[in-house]
Amino acid sequence: MYEGDVNMEPINIIKEKIRNIKINIDYMLMNDYRYNINEYKRRFGRVPDLVNPTTFSEKLLYLKMHYDNLLENVCADKYTVNEYVRQCGYPEIVKDIYQVCFSPDQVNLELMPTRFFIQCSHSQGRNYVVSQDDPQTIQAVLQLYKILLKRQHFKIMRENCYRYITPRIICSEYLEEPGRESLTDYKFYCFSGEVKYFMVSYGEFDHNVKNHKFDPEWNSIDHLFKNEPAVPADKIEKPLNFDRMIEIATKLSAPFPHVRVDLYNIAGRIVFGEMTFYSAGGFVKIASPEMDKKIGSWIDLDRYSNQIKKN
Repeated sequence: MYEGDVNMEPINIIKEKIRNIKINIDYMLMNDYRYNINEYKRRFGRVPDLVNPTTFSEKLLYLKMHYDNLLENVCADKYTVNEYVRQCGYPEIVKDIYQVCFSPDQVNLELMPTRFFIQCSHSQGRNYVVSQDDPQTIQAVLQLYKILLKRQHFKIMRENCYRYITPRIICSEYLEEPGRESLTDYKFYCFSGEVKYFMVSYGEFDHNVKNHKFDPEWNSIDHLFKNEPAVPADKIEKPLNFDRMIEIATKLSAPFPHVRVDLYNIAGRIVFGEMTFYSAGGFVKIASPEMDKKIGSWIDLDRYSNQIKKN
């Protein structure tokens, strides 16, 4: 969730305006089906089977184009998903939200603590931790958000779960993990309400991501996803209330064929991050072909046939 700050990622307003134009032009010139075929071929070197999909990525692309569930839109929205989490019975894991605005001009810094987290409700990335001790940075971020609020994020990688989200700016609680420069992110990969595996990720805040994947019993399966582990499994400590995290991810993911549920655990305090339906826009590379198809088999398209439109 914490993507970085402007010191590491300089803001170029002109560049972002041009990108908005390019996104709209690309969207008009190519339909979703052709986009997904071309992008998959560019990344994987082959054409995906979107008629009888079997691999993880093929199933994700199929869902991306055909799955129609308004609850997916609710949970892809960085703001409305918090109410979903509360309704599922976990209000205590929702972090404090100080202000929600439809325009950068509405952001009232008098309502903010010294340091806070700021993001857009309708997009991925461009999340920042800002400090009132650095007003120039805050103004730079707000200028950027004037551009991002006009951006229709679903057009970038054709993720329809973003199509109906109202663009908003969310100012919320800044989280710190004692003894670490950035948060430890626990990403649970869930299939029809079952956690099949999860990833412990470090360094997302400072763009130096290192992670390791485990099955729900905390056995390492990292070798199935990449050639060498970025973080040794024995260097990763299991939280004492990890079973509670599995329970939460299971409950939140229950209505969906697949979703990744991100949680934090700060000295025993579990905090909700976000829900991601199409990791990497659906273009997920997995080192083991066997594992790729095994994960694909966990997405049962027939089970959700009443929510799948084949137009």
